[in-house]
Amino acid sequence: MKTTTITYASRDNTSTVRALMWEPDEVASGGEAPRGLVQIVHGMSEHVERYEGFAAFLCEQGFAVCANDHIGHGKSVSSAEDLGHMPLEVGEDVLVADVQTLRELALERLSQRCDMRVSGIPYVIFGHSMGSFITRVFLTRHAFGVRAAVLCGTGHQPRPLSAAGKALTSSLAKKHGERYVSELVDGMGAGGYGRAIKDAETDLDWLATDPEVVAEYQRDPLCGQKFTVGAYHVLTSLVSDATDLRLARRVPHALPLLFVSGDQDPVGECGAGVHRAAEMYRKAGVESVTEKLYPGMRHEILNEPVKGEVHRDVLAWLEHQGL
Repeated sequence: MKTTTITYASRDNTSTVRALMWEPDEVASGGEAPRGLVQIVHGMSEHVERYEGFAAFLCEQGFAVCANDHIGHGKSVSSAEDLGHMPLEVGEDVLVADVQTLRELALERLSQRCDMRVSGIPYVIFGHSMGSFITRVFLTRHAFGVRAAVLCGTGHQPRPLSAAGKALTSSLAKKHGERYVSELVDGMGAGGYGRAIKDAETDLDWLATDPEVVAEYQRDPLCGQKFTVGAYHVLTSLVSDATDLRLARRVPHALPLLFVSGDQDPVGECGAGVHRAAEMYRKAGVESVTEKLYPGMRHEILNEPVKGEVHRDVLAWLEHQGL
């Protein structure tokens, strides 16, 4: 497997986005075309290196993989002070546009190396957590040419709750500035998920059942930053649009969707929110919507003891779609 760093200008006109591309050796050498391109869209307060194991598995199966650090995340920041912050007014559009830019760059790179048309390379998108909500909005804007989409660790929060969150974060931003970190807002968001885990030893036990996964996340300087009110406004905007049935009707009816989650994941309300999300897409007319919950597992199923099973299930589903 060959790993390449890609950088490009963010749609926010101020940030440089850092992305990684993983390719099977035979693809990287130009010897053959990839089975397809899988783009990973990462979650809140983390970065793309955390998906290297999943990328390696996909590369072993002949896929090329790419993923970018979102603005306010990982190595797409100019300083540590920018970690956890995204611009309130345009952040949602920037996140979606930056994903699309990487899609275009990666497909063009592969097509040139393999001497084939961009349209000839099957494209799949995989979004986790916040990335699942980015992906759901992405599919209402850029679904043309997408062969399949996997939504991991997603949920389906009530839209009135998102509206209240947007109003609160807007009010706090006007009073304190977009970079203000509110304990109240965080407690209503990611900071509140820890309360869902009985006998938790840390506030982050909701991420995984494996204490070492939680400890590694805590040790990582590019993980765990609390969101500013500007970033939380962006997140609530994403959730609001992702759960809008009217927007969901823009998703092509023939686009297959796979929902995967732990059945003890508080983001998906232990499966109930995952099912509501899947049902919304069925109601919107999407013809193939598959759900898979992993018993006893929490939020980061790609880092849980069942990760090998998750890898194989995603591959089997992709193969079922003809990939």
